[in-house]
Amino acid sequence: MLLLPALWALAAHGQVCRISAAGLNRSRRVIGNVNAECPHPLHTAPFGNWGVTSNFGQRLDGRQFEGWCREHRACDNQGNCTINCRDNWYEWNSCTDDPLFKPPNCTLYNDKDCTQQVTATGVNVLGTVSADIPVSCPVDRNADTVPDEGGCRDVATFSRGTNFMTLYELDPLTGDELVQTLYYPQAAVRLACDSLSCPPTGSDWVRPSSFDSPVSPQRVDAEFAIVVNFGTFVDPSGTCRLVTSSVRSVLAASFSDAAVAPASIVSAFGAGLADTTEAAAGAPLPLTLAGVQVRITDAGGGIHQAPLYFVSPNQVNFVMPDGVAGGQAVVALSRAGAVRATGVAQVADVAPGIFTANADGRGVPAAIAVRARPDGTQSVESVFQCGSATGSCVPVPLLLGPPNEQLFLVLFGTGIRRGQAVRVLIGGLEAALSYSGPQPSYPGLDQVNVLLPRSLAGRGDVDVRLSADGKEANIVRINVR
Repeated sequence: MLLLPALWALAAHGQVCRISAAGLNRSRRVIGNVNAECPHPLHTAPFGNWGVTSNFGQRLDGRQFEGWCREHRACDNQGNCTINCRDNWYEWNSCTDDPLFKPPNCTLYNDKDCTQQVTATGVNVLGTVSADIPVSCPVDRNADTVPDEGGCRDVATFSRGTNFMTLYELDPLTGDELVQTLYYPQAAVRLACDSLSCPPTGSDWVRPSSFDSPVSPQRVDAEFAIVVNFGTFVDPSGTCRLVTSSVRSVLAASFSDAAVAPASIVSAFGAGLADTTEAAAGAPLPLTLAGVQVRITDAGGGIHQAPLYFVSPNQVNFVMPDGVAGGQAVVALSRAGAVRATGVAQVADVAPGIFTANADGRGVPAAIAVRARPDGTQSVESVFQCGSATGSCVPVPLLLGPPNEQLFLVLFGTGIRRGQAVRVLIGGLEAALSYSGPQPSYPGLDQVNVLLPRSLAGRGDVDVRLSADGKEANIVRINVR
């Protein structure tokens, strides 16, 4: 859970500026006649499990084009009603030919005089890619030890070829049905990099410029944009003269760089951070691993040595010292007594994040379930299962059991312990909190125990939303049958 793999493989030759970028969509809309898988004897309209292939990734499940579910009462044209997304069907319609669900229907369609469906949520991520762009070696022209030419400064813009989204109605039994492909104009991201790194930035939002399969009529719509998460100068062959590199510090659970908290677990990413890979043997954590030390200079001028979990050439996991003052802190990584990488981190009293089974901040949490029986006995159950491939972990259905049993979800995170008001919503329902605080065995690790509401029975996949003092953690998902 803590010893995360390197994000990218090193380039084979030459120095590069390594860009991490993501494709985004928003303002999703279903227009007019959509009849994927309709009619079909195996299905009952309306369907709703859509997937997207784009220039940022292969076909992803329906949660990549989500936003229709508003958990409200909806009815077909004969007056049969249900609570959408809670009763196992989506309120938006990919079978508008069906007489039961034809527009106008103001409980199913929410725009254009009840004839079109517009998403109720904001921005979705289509996928994240990395790109190595060849650059010249960084050069320090004014002898102030800070490179002022070359490196990532050579990269002025980033783009990703032809921007497109191909939408499918997904079905494991009958196969995926193509709905439509949307093509977008160039969405180049203007960068403002220094020699060693690029800060986050994004392109303007663009509308589709053309459509395919079919070319017309337009069946779906969505705006598209590209965001650059960060860029880092990498010199895998060691051809450039040694310069101090930049490091990006993020919350280890969610990979958010918005803020980290004192006594939270932090992951620092950069290039040339260590000569080898080494992990701490256990608590107490060491202050030096593989010759690497991490020093924090906080906003008040205080200097702190950070305990280390893991060190590798591209990543260092450490615990932000408990006494670090709030505000912008400088993170400095030293090797052999010399500073080799520096960066900044925003420190806040609370910065919640939940560890996930796929170690990417998304999907099923790296959690357990504890079943409590009337006779006082307890048993531990798995919340997820994983295949052999990276990123293959999925939720295990949790059975709530008879009314006299209680099932607790035990979440593991970081940056939560100082929160005075910790809340957990599961499937939109408030879950009773039984514990929130430090996990006793691992420094910086927090634990949150909540009782699963019995009204979740049969809901299937549901979102778990944790907040501490009003600050939201990354959203994770479990399955309740």
